[in-house]
Amino acid sequence: MLLITAGLCRSALGQSKPAERPSAPRLLPEKTLAYLRITDTPTLVERFRETSLGRIVKDEQVRPLVQQLYGSVENAWKQIEERVGLPLNELLKIPQGEICVAFVAPPEQQPGLVVLLDVKQQMPAFYKLLGRGEEFLTGRGGSKSEEKLGGQPVSVYTGAGGNTVYLHERDGTILVASSKLLMEYTLKTWAGEAVTKGVADKTLADNSSFNSIMSRCAGTVDDPPQATYFVDPIELVRSLTRGGIGAPGLALIPVLGLDGVKGVGGSITFSTGEFDDVQHMHILLDNPRAGVVELLAMKSADVTPESWIPPDVITYNSFNWDFQLTFDKAASLYNSLTSENEFQMEVQRRISERLGVDFEKDVLPAMEGRVTFAQWVEKPVRINSITTLIGIKLKDAKAFEPLMQKVFDKYADRFEKKSYAGTAYWSVKLPEGRRGRGVGRGPFGTRFRVEGQPPADGQPQEGPALRQPDPCIALVGDYLVGSDSFAALEAAINAHNDPSRRLAGELDYKLIASKIKRQIGGDAPGFVQFARPEEGLRFWYEMAQAEDTRRMLARGAENNSLLKEVDQALKDNPLPPFSVLAKYLAPSGAMMVSDETGYHYMSFTLKRED
Repeated sequence: MLLITAGLCRSALGQSKPAERPSAPRLLPEKTLAYLRITDTPTLVERFRETSLGRIVKDEQVRPLVQQLYGSVENAWKQIEERVGLPLNELLKIPQGEICVAFVAPPEQQPGLVVLLDVKQQMPAFYKLLGRGEEFLTGRGGSKSEEKLGGQPVSVYTGAGGNTVYLHERDGTILVASSKLLMEYTLKTWAGEAVTKGVADKTLADNSSFNSIMSRCAGTVDDPPQATYFVDPIELVRSLTRGGIGAPGLALIPVLGLDGVKGVGGSITFSTGEFDDVQHMHILLDNPRAGVVELLAMKSADVTPESWIPPDVITYNSFNWDFQLTFDKAASLYNSLTSENEFQMEVQRRISERLGVDFEKDVLPAMEGRVTFAQWVEKPVRINSITTLIGIKLKDAKAFEPLMQKVFDKYADRFEKKSYAGTAYWSVKLPEGRRGRGVGRGPFGTRFRVEGQPPADGQPQEGPALRQPDPCIALVGDYLVGSDSFAALEAAINAHNDPSRRLAGELDYKLIASKIKRQIGGDAPGFVQFARPEEGLRFWYEMAQAEDTRRMLARGAENNSLLKEVDQALKDNPLPPFSVLAKYLAPSGAMMVSDETGYHYMSFTLKRED
């Protein structure tokens, strides 16, 4: 008995455990040009369900509507289910682990596509789907064959035009490659045998640019991101144009300094700590920067909301930029490729002569370098109610006013000077032909009427109303502020005149600003963003509830089966009160910093607790 037991033990110990498949970064070649990876699909789905949107969908008052809408999608899917071979719910279950799609260029090979998909216990469903694909292929003159590459079985699919795709399955993982050489190389990497000229090939995990970017976007050790991406834009362009008609242009890449862009990548993490989601993006740049890369001149400066930002904006974005440096570097680069002062003469012809003022000598030096964009909703809510406020900070607004008046005097037939609350502003006169257009076409063939305008001859006054754009410009404080809505400009002037009506004093903004300061580089960002998803959703909620919108949907449903299903779902399950949705939403923020490695962007949405 002891001998038998000992023999069994020796047998068990002697059996080699199947080697664990390398993760995508350790499977792909070092020269991976573009890459998108989901670390684990079930985890991503689970974490997404914990986000505000996932929780809204699960809410008892929303779930019936979502279920009926999903049922409508399933009914639409049934029209192609016979050809696909799987119902929609089974198709969505196929990904069961890592997913990666990559455009790669292994040593001494043509670039191509590699796809990695973990299906695990869903292999029967995948093969059913694959079987239908094979039927489709062979029915159109294609073929399937079997080969052995690197000692592994591989299916070879050849289209009628001669294009070939290689597929290998092992231990619940599907590997697809666009060429035989790519499949052979990837299988050798999987086995740890990829060698070029006697040296073991490096993988993407050894790529210094990839590692530099991922180190800035990796999240925390205990909670890595659910999705990552990476692009080597310059090498990608070189690979796609090499040998083609664009090949001569490749010589300009180093001349323009574009080879200083070493990579772009980022990550997405759902439901992590106090955040609903966190996103990172890093642009890796050479140091020192040269050529076109030098034109990127974001600088750290104050990003506190200006006095003219209303307290109820739905988004706020502000950045600081050294426009003089960008102009000088652009001129130097352009002139080096053309002739001396050519850039300055182009600016003179295309901008200065049209404005009637010298852009280089008068306008550019007057700009402080801060630019702000904000969105504000003009009531009552209409399809184009979201307005934009744009502000450019000036070094001396009073000194700039005569220059501005000179431009308006040149185009006196297009501007009208007015005043509001002691602030002068210039309103843009819309062309008479445009004012006469009382009706426009919208989705599903629906007409829209512009408020305050008579309908065009012979056109019925129907459909949801559109806001009449009212472009205007004013000097508010030390900013040149413009908007496509006088109501928005009015709100900006009111905020400037009343400190209690400014975004800077709002609690939700202060909360986001405090979170930004806690991030790496958050004490000196060059760009910040603040957003209220609740107010953005409120706009669409009110639009969906509007009678004009419901009539538009009903008319569209007359000739569209999917819209008919949506219309019926909304009738059977009316939207709950907005407060039901709003309780899940919290403000969001973002920032961008510039450091010795490049530009780093980070955005986040706070998680609202039940």
